[in-house]
Amino acid sequence: MKKLVIISVGYNTAHTIYEQLCNILYSSVDIKYYYSSSPPPTNLEVDLILYSSEYAFERINFRPANVPYIIARRSINYHEIGKLFKLPKYSDVLLVNDSKDSAEETILLLQALGIDHINYYPYYPGIDNYPKLKIAITPGETEHVPGFVNHIIDIKTRLVDITSIIEILTHFDILDKFANILSAKYIQDIIKLIKTGNKLLKDSSKMKERFKTVINNVHDGLIAINKENKISVFNPIAEKIFAQKATKLIGQDSENFLDDTFFQTVNNPRKEGILKLPSHELLISEIPLYAKNSDNGKLFVLKDVSEIHRLEESVRRRLYQEQNIARYDFSHIVGKSPALQKVLSLAQKMAKSDSTVFIQGESGTGKELLAQSIHNASNRSSGPFVAINFAALSETLLESELFGYVEGSFTGAKKGGSSGLFEAAHKGTLFLDEIGDAPLPFQVKLLRVLQERQIRRVGSIKVIPIDVRVIVATNHNLKEHIKAGLMREDLYYRLNVLPIKMPALRERKEDILPLAYSFYKKNKPLSLDAKLYFSNIKTCLQNYSWPGNIRELQNVVEYLANICPNEPPQSSDLPEDIKSEIFKTPNDIIDLKEEIFAEIKRCNTLRQPVGRRSLAHKFSVSENKIREVLNVLHEENRIQIGFGKYSLKVI
Repeated sequence: MKKLVIISVGYNTAHTIYEQLCNILYSSVDIKYYYSSSPPPTNLEVDLILYSSEYAFERINFRPANVPYIIARRSINYHEIGKLFKLPKYSDVLLVNDSKDSAEETILLLQALGIDHINYYPYYPGIDNYPKLKIAITPGETEHVPGFVNHIIDIKTRLVDITSIIEILTHFDILDKFANILSAKYIQDIIKLIKTGNKLLKDSSKMKERFKTVINNVHDGLIAINKENKISVFNPIAEKIFAQKATKLIGQDSENFLDDTFFQTVNNPRKEGILKLPSHELLISEIPLYAKNSDNGKLFVLKDVSEIHRLEESVRRRLYQEQNIARYDFSHIVGKSPALQKVLSLAQKMAKSDSTVFIQGESGTGKELLAQSIHNASNRSSGPFVAINFAALSETLLESELFGYVEGSFTGAKKGGSSGLFEAAHKGTLFLDEIGDAPLPFQVKLLRVLQERQIRRVGSIKVIPIDVRVIVATNHNLKEHIKAGLMREDLYYRLNVLPIKMPALRERKEDILPLAYSFYKKNKPLSLDAKLYFSNIKTCLQNYSWPGNIRELQNVVEYLANICPNEPPQSSDLPEDIKSEIFKTPNDIIDLKEEIFAEIKRCNTLRQPVGRRSLAHKFSVSENKIREVLNVLHEENRIQIGFGKYSLKVI
C-alpha cells in the first residue's frame, strides 16, 4: 500500500489534516502524521510527503532523498464561519495563529470570502506590537491566544484545499476512483452550508448576500490535464468561466478545447500569465500534478483579475491602517532626572483622560514620543494614532487632509473621494504637531470641529460624527502668537486643557550620558563599551547647551560612531558647534593653562601621579591640547617635564 506522511508544526493541524484525508482515502493509502515535538524518524519509508504549510516546510528539516512532496494549500473551515457573522460591524479582533505568515494568510482568506465587516489584527508567538483586544479568532490555535482575551472564537483548523487533494489523488493515480466521492463530499458540505446559512441569515438579506459570496468563492477555477493530455478535472467555477459543462469535457483531449493562446499564457519561467477573454481577464497559473514533475500532468488555476485587484486593495488598506500605530510607550523614554520624572508622572495621569493634552517644548525634546506614550497608556491604545505636522502642509492641503473630500470637490480630487485624518483617527488619537504653524483661516474650522466633534468633508453637506482624543504640540510661545495676531485666543484655550511641558536637554543634564549610551548601543557593530567610549568627552557633553536637544545629541553620537568607530573620541573629535561653544576665546585657553598648573601643583602636594592622559581625561580635552599647554608652562619655567607617572613637577 502506498504511504503518505503529513508534516506539520503543531499537533492540532497534523491531526485534523490526517482525519480529513483518512475520510477521503480510507483504505487506499497508508497515512501517518508527525509534528515539531514528535518528528518523523530518519529511516521512515514514504511515497509522498504533505507539508501543512510553507512554514512547516521551512521549520521541520525532514527531506528524504528522491521523495516527492506537496506543500498544502489550505482553505477556511467553512462549517465554522457562521460564528463570525454574529460579531457586530467594525468589531476589533485578534486573528491568532502559530506564525506571522499563517495569521496574515488566514486574514486574507476571510476577507476574500467576504467576511470583511471585522477589523483583524494579526497575533502570533513572538510578535512585539499588538493591541490588547477582548476578542480573538483562531483556526484551532487556542493555545497561542493571549491571557487578556475574554472571548475566543475557534473556527477550527484550516482544511486541505481541494486543489491539494487533487494533487494527492493524481500522484497516487486514484483520482478517477475517488472523483465521485470527493465531489459528493463537497456537494454535501455545500448543502450543509446552505442549510446553516438559511437558518442564520433568514432575517438579513445583506448577510444572505455575503453567504452567497462565500459559496461562490470557495475555490478558483480548476482545470487538470493528466499525462495522456486529457482533461480530468473541470470544476464548477471553470464551467462558469468558459460556459461549458464538465460532463462534456472530462476525458477529452485538452487541445480540442484549450487553444494555443491558453498554453502560451503560462509558457514562461514563472508559469503564469494573463489571459484576456471577451468578458474578463484571468490570471492563469500552471502547477505540476506530480511534485516538480509536469510530464505526468498539469493543474491550471484560474483567478479572476478583478478579484485580485480587490484583494490587493484590501491588503493596501490593512497596511495603511498599520502605519497609524503608536510604536512607543513610556518605557522608551530614557532618563531618571527629576525634571523628566515629574513630566512622566503627570503624563501618565493625563493618559487616563480623554481631554485634550497640550505639549509644549523646544524642537527635538521628544514631544511626539511623549504623545505616543500617552496614547498607548490610554483607553484608546487599541485604536489608531494619527499624526499630522502643520509645518509640513500648505494651507490649501490642510482642510482636505484633515477633513477629507468628496469626488469632484476640486481639480485632481480622487474618484470616489477620500476620508481625512480625523476619520482615520476615529476611536483613537489625533496628534496635531506644530499647532502654532496652523494658518488663521484654518484655525476657525479646527475650533468648530473640536467643539462640535463632527466634521464635514470638503465639497459635502453631510456631517460625520467623530470620536477622537486630541493631543497637540508646539515649540512656540502661543501667548506671544496671540499678541501678534497669529493665534486665535479661543482656540488656544480650547486646546490648553491639560498642559504639560517637555524639558529641554540642558534642564535635565543627568540624562545626557544615559541618552548618549542608548543611542551608541543602536549603532552596529559596537566595538567598545558605551561608558568607555564616552569616557574622554563626557564632561564636554554635559557642559554643552544642546540647542537642538535630544535630536542633536542623537546626531552627534551617530557622527562620532562614524569618525571614531574603534576608539574613544577625544574632545578634538567633537563637531565644531560643540567645540566653538566650550572653547570660545583665547581667554578660555589661558584659564585652561592655569587650571592645569593648579592641578599639577595639587597632585605634587598630595604625592599623586599626574600625566598628559590623566589631565586630558579630567579637563575633557585632547592629549595634543594638553601637550601644547604643558610646553607653554615649561617655557615659562613654571614646571618640569620628565618621564613616568610623576613626570610633571611644579618649579
